[in-house]
Amino acid sequence: MAGVDSGVAFSTGQAARYCFVTADTILNWIKSGSLTAQRTVGGQYRIRSQDLLTFMREHMMSTELLESELGVRPHCWEFHCRGQTEERCLACIAYRSGAMNCFELSTVLPDESRLNASCAGSDYYRRYSGEDQDEE
Repeated sequence: MAGVDSGVAFSTGQAARYCFVTADTILNWIKSGSLTAQRTVGGQYRIRSQDLLTFMREHMMSTELLESELGVRPHCWEFHCRGQTEERCLACIAYRSGAMNCFELSTVLPDESRLNASCAGSDYYRRYSGEDQDEE
């Protein structure tokens, strides 16, 4: 996962804030084996940022708050598919090349071959392309 500091770990209360649930719900997910966590010497649980992001994407939760506070940007297929890579992503030049997204390939590919038509007006494109999306 691009840009995630693997040294960042959250308490159950902090993780709950990002998932919009209670700390007890986070604890239940940990105890059920759904959410990976480590125990501290004092017996508290800590959830690594990468594990929390993966869990949230797999369960189709919004990761916008967590990503913004961590200062990370997901790959376009992670954003669109919430961790479940779709067939359209497998055919995409960004996915196949390992680029963050198709618009970053602009220096090596012509416009018509680098941007999947279904992605051009997407929320991800508007948020991360840096192109002015305002209509005059």
